[in-house]
Amino acid sequence: MINVNLGIFGHIDHGKTLLAKQLTEIASTSALDKPPESKRRGITIDIGFSSFTLDNYRITLVDAPGHADLIKAVVGAADIIDLALLVVDAREGPKTQTGEHLLILDLFNIPTIVVMNKIDIASEDEIKNTETFMRAILNSTNNLKNAKIVKISAKEGIGIDELKKTLKETLDNMEIKRDVDNYFKMPIDHAFSIKGVGTVVTGTIHKGKVSVGDEMRTFPINVDVKVKGIQCFKKDVNEAYAGDRVGIALQGVEPKQIFRGCVLTSKDTKLEVVDKIVAKVKISEIFKYNITPKMKVHLNVGMMVVPATVVPFQKMNFEGKEVNVILNEVKGGDECYCAFELEEKVVAEIGDRVLITRLDLPPTTLRICGHGEIVEFKGVKELNIKKIVTREGKVVAKKDKLFVEGLASSKTSAEKLIGEVVYVPSKNIKGVIKGTFGTKGHLVVEFDGDVEKGDTVILRRLRNWG
Repeated sequence: MINVNLGIFGHIDHGKTLLAKQLTEIASTSALDKPPESKRRGITIDIGFSSFTLDNYRITLVDAPGHADLIKAVVGAADIIDLALLVVDAREGPKTQTGEHLLILDLFNIPTIVVMNKIDIASEDEIKNTETFMRAILNSTNNLKNAKIVKISAKEGIGIDELKKTLKETLDNMEIKRDVDNYFKMPIDHAFSIKGVGTVVTGTIHKGKVSVGDEMRTFPINVDVKVKGIQCFKKDVNEAYAGDRVGIALQGVEPKQIFRGCVLTSKDTKLEVVDKIVAKVKISEIFKYNITPKMKVHLNVGMMVVPATVVPFQKMNFEGKEVNVILNEVKGGDECYCAFELEEKVVAEIGDRVLITRLDLPPTTLRICGHGEIVEFKGVKELNIKKIVTREGKVVAKKDKLFVEGLASSKTSAEKLIGEVVYVPSKNIKGVIKGTFGTKGHLVVEFDGDVEKGDTVILRRLRNWG
């Protein structure tokens, strides 16, 4: 059997949990809206897990909340799945959270099947319009243009067999690779106590393997633990591997010490506990706000979403040296580096994906700013970020010779510029300041091309930012 993790996404009340009930054979952690708060509010408020088998695939269902306030849980769900179902009400069509969930799936490059639900109560025109609208949205994505659309009624069970067939065809065409030979890493999504067993944590293993008796470490609380038992699909096993959804009984930690964002890992881990992250980032083309230095954002790292201050910058060659230069704003479609100063510590390693959101924006607005990959763990001060200060001067003629004025106001300030490089942008000419002339700050410049009176001369200098 091949273990697969299947996420169910979509706007609130479009039928995700009802579809999960249709597919589920074994209910598990927080599944099918079992938590009391879910029952009270009538919505999914946490990531729910259940499972079923499909031919040679053992599938774990990850039911993600659709409510606008619960995007944090959605991002956590997207980080642990292999493929996704995006549920859309055939009558209502796509809504705000449909778009947010689709963008997350697109950015994370997760294969997706669109499930048009409630076709039993939708008219033919409504079904046709929703399908046309969804196909247009899919065509605007980077990675999901060829996603299939399946029509069902989760309530009546219509189209479920066709959905399973499409799921199997999709899985058969996927190459699901598991990183079994690496160190062990499992983000913890739930922790609780079972009488006679003790502390039990649940999660999906990202990489490596675990065996009963292994000694592990829990980050970021930095508590050493021992594996007492492992269950996979409610069966006791001696070991489990990357891709498996498991419950693990631990010795040495209490459930109240653990929170979502904790990671169970082996002693040879490469994970770090950090509150400063540098990532190479791309801003989403459809995000309509600009990102500016010291702006407050939310950063998703693994299963945690934490407030952070962002500082965008670019790496550039300046006079033969690579320097970090501040960007005063970045907008949709831009690529850059971002330094994040986090308000809480997170568990991460170089190469991890991050998602940037603006959860302070109204839920009717697309709040996903962009995504990126962690390249290092440094703070803003360590990055020595600079700003470029530009001065503009003119070529003037004095006593039949050419000088530059306007870059310095006095002979003293002009002397400080000797050795600096200047440019004539209109002619792609470079020059070096060799000396001064007179007392009013005129400069003697040796150019590598022909300049004439009136040409604009640019001096760029680096200054510390912040």
